[in-house]
Amino acid sequence: MKGPRQRRGPARASRRCGRRALLHAVGLLVAIVASRPLVAAALTLAPMTLEQLTGNAALVVRARCIDRSVTRSDDGRIESLARFEVVARAKGEGPEVVAVHQLGGRSGDAELVVPGAPLSEPGDDVVLFLEPRDDGTHGVVGLAIGYLPVVVLPGSGAAVRTSRALGGVFADGGLHSVDELLERVREIASGATPR
Repeated sequence: MKGPRQRRGPARASRRCGRRALLHAVGLLVAIVASRPLVAAALTLAPMTLEQLTGNAALVVRARCIDRSVTRSDDGRIESLARFEVVARAKGEGPEVVAVHQLGGRSGDAELVVPGAPLSEPGDDVVLFLEPRDDGTHGVVGLAIGYLPVVVLPGSGAAVRTSRALGGVFADGGLHSVDELLERVREIASGATPR
């Protein structure tokens, strides 16, 4: 009996040392995390009517994504810059290719996904409500509220799904013609009375 017990003894000691090392590592990790300042941030986006969305945008366009590049700032934040070729304008003047700042992306082994924030891919067809940024790029009004993906339906043409919050004829939350949406934006931008 002593023989088998002696063989188990070192294994038990090894497991105890392994548990101690694991507990020590967990304790150290907890101490490190607890010593860092906690930053909690929440993002709540209020719904906007089409009038508010148009009023907050300096540029409203239908555009197609050309490409998207990902950068990492000095503080480690991952951001993307998507370039769009303008297909049609509803409000504002600007270049034929618009650079749009987007949150998130993949850089090396790190990836940042911001729920609700669009990340464009080459070929994406969208209606964009944009506001200028200090660096010469644009940002999407209301994060995703001002980013409306375009779908092309057989026999119906290009359409966007609208939010009920947009109000007016778009309040059904259904699919609406891109041309109808852009025409209404033009009317709002010019000060025409609502339909």
